Amino acid sequence: ILKIQELKLMKKTFIFAILILAAVILGALLGAASKDIEPLAWLAYSKGFSLDSLSIDLSILSIDFGCALKVNVAQLLLILAALAIYPKASKAIGD
Repeated sequence: ILKIQELKLMKKTFIFAILILAAVILGALLGAASKDIEPLAWLAYSKGFSLDSLSIDLSILSIDFGCALKVNVAQLLLILAALAIYPKASKAIGD
């Protein structure tokens, strides 16, 4: 049986994950929508990095592993906003 403290921690973690996920998705949409609007084009500026893929070939099975991350300014701003909102949101939903 989960204790009350464990349930509160799970709820806070869930709220945090939802806020960050929403910030990333909305930031991507905002960046894509603003790239053609000259005064807001800076929101679409992005940088990315990737790790080269690792290939494993076992003659009957070939596996490729790789990782790429691309973040734009709108996503960064919304992630910072989500981090600022999180303490208030977790208290409002129930501490």
